Amino acid sequence: MPQSAKPMSRTLAIEIATKTMAVINPANRGLRMADLLEKHGFRRVQEPELDILSDQARLVSWLRETFRVD
Repeated sequence: MPQSAKPMSRTLAIEIATKTMAVINPANRGLRMADLLEKHGFRRVQEPELDILSDQARLVSWLRETFRVD
């Protein structure tokens, strides 16, 4: 079943970023983020650079920008 494009709320972006940052190994944070995105019905995308996955505020911004509807 194809997933439709939908915007990500700020609250959900913060929740996903918080749970992603809880993963100790930065190299595994992308996997956690992908699982959370799928759980909430968002399409899989290429994960961001490791420096974004190491900064919660930047990750929230990246999520909001990546999953916005134009």
